[in-house]
Amino acid sequence: MADNDKITELANRIYALDEKVYKATGSNLGRVYQGNKEKCINDLRDLLKSSADSSVLRSELALISNMARTTKKNPQLHKEIMHEYGEIFDEAMAMQEAREGNDIIDPEHAELNMSNLANRFGKDDNLIICIGRSYGCAGTDIGFKLADKLRISYYDVSIMNEILQRNEEHEETDRALFQNKTARTPAQWWRDFRKYHGLSRSDVQFFNTSKKLVDLAKQEPYVIMGRYADNILTKNHIPHISIFITAPKKLRIQRTYHTSKEKLTYKQAAKYVSKEDKAHLKRYAFYTGKKWGEADNYDLTINSSTYGIDGSVDLIMRIVAKNQLDN
Repeated sequence: MADNDKITELANRIYALDEKVYKATGSNLGRVYQGNKEKCINDLRDLLKSSADSSVLRSELALISNMARTTKKNPQLHKEIMHEYGEIFDEAMAMQEAREGNDIIDPEHAELNMSNLANRFGKDDNLIICIGRSYGCAGTDIGFKLADKLRISYYDVSIMNEILQRNEEHEETDRALFQNKTARTPAQWWRDFRKYHGLSRSDVQFFNTSKKLVDLAKQEPYVIMGRYADNILTKNHIPHISIFITAPKKLRIQRTYHTSKEKLTYKQAAKYVSKEDKAHLKRYAFYTGKKWGEADNYDLTINSSTYGIDGSVDLIMRIVAKNQLDN
């Protein structure tokens, strides 16, 4: 079998396994590969061809695996699915390892030119701007002002959690679940794990957030802060602009020190900023397979200490206007 045929065959098997696991669990959390089947298959083919994206493929297979492991109530089906998963995983990893170091250029990155953003959006696509940011860089202020200037909806963790809470009956807040701010006892963790098809509530939150962001993108333009939105929308083939905002750590610590409601000491502020950075790195890598804050993963990165809040908003507005996306 020709190499391209093997890649296509394996991509179809991965897609079919995801569908099979989804149907077997009876879960309403959604599938890993959503949207148009042909596009999903093409995306999988691209991942299988590139050794650079091995971590992304591993993360996606891990999500399928996590869901598959919840089929233990049907031993025969569970054995069948896990055997199939094992074969697919081994073949996929072997295929990528064989290509180690062969890539010269990433075609997708080569096409990410800010002056050509208009070509990314169809006439029926809403303008979606995803903003990631490091703690203390004023990214939230920038995102809020940007949405206001564009006159489009704005979503951050608080707003998104409030929306999701209306559809869920949780004893703990979604913020605690998503960002692990509230400690849980082993008994509470196990109860939550069993409640949602064996998935942790953090994974459930990720699926629920993913579905909501995709649904919203079909209804309206918006600015979304964090929530792995750039990766979620990319996987669902929804056009968007991805931006990362940061600033020198010293300045971020100073801003946290001066603006914290808790009246932190400078030392406490420094510790808190470092803790937030590490947490973001860990969670982003887990759910996306990518490195949080790395310029290669975004259309635009901004040092807010250079432009300030209003200057950063104006910079983004100029890019949007240049591409005639503000109509």
